Amino acid sequence: MISRRDVVTDSAIAVVAEQGVRGLTHRAVDALAELPVGSTSNVYRTRDALITGIMERIGELNSQQLERLPELMRAPGADAIEVAIDFCMNWLTTDRNRFYTMMMLSLDPALPPEAVIAKEKNLRAIREFIMRFAGIDAEYAERVNSSVAGMMVSELVAGTADRSHVEAYMKEFFQWLRGGRESA
Repeated sequence: MISRRDVVTDSAIAVVAEQGVRGLTHRAVDALAELPVGSTSNVYRTRDALITGIMERIGELNSQQLERLPELMRAPGADAIEVAIDFCMNWLTTDRNRFYTMMMLSLDPALPPEAVIAKEKNLRAIREFIMRFAGIDAEYAERVNSSVAGMMVSELVAGTADRSHVEAYMKEFFQWLRGGRESA
């Protein structure tokens, strides 16, 4: 069963994705979640606490999704490129609100200090996952993450989430990745 905190936080993620950071208010979250007025305030007393909660929830959901990838890779007939494409497409479609909100809040220069800590924790978890999964060092993992995230942001900005674009990019990216590791 999903907790009240998760309902509020997931709704707050949707509010940011639909209305932007400026549209994030306790009342907007209450309305979207169809909760009584004041419910969000009971969970997160301040807007900064709400924003921090969003960044923490995004990190939690991202970690859950990343931890499922090795299992998907071990499935009979699994293709690493297809798994990566599906992962990216999921973030651009099904989990678009979360990806969009993560990007929007990550770029916000007024992000509360606690939310910055949550953002950095999330980025560190992604980098560490890439390091473990691909067997590469932190610097290389950062380049991998930046490269794929850049492609995904381009798709997000274009409003396309076009599988053929993601597929072409990931195939070229995997070639580059293999070539870079061989010459390293």
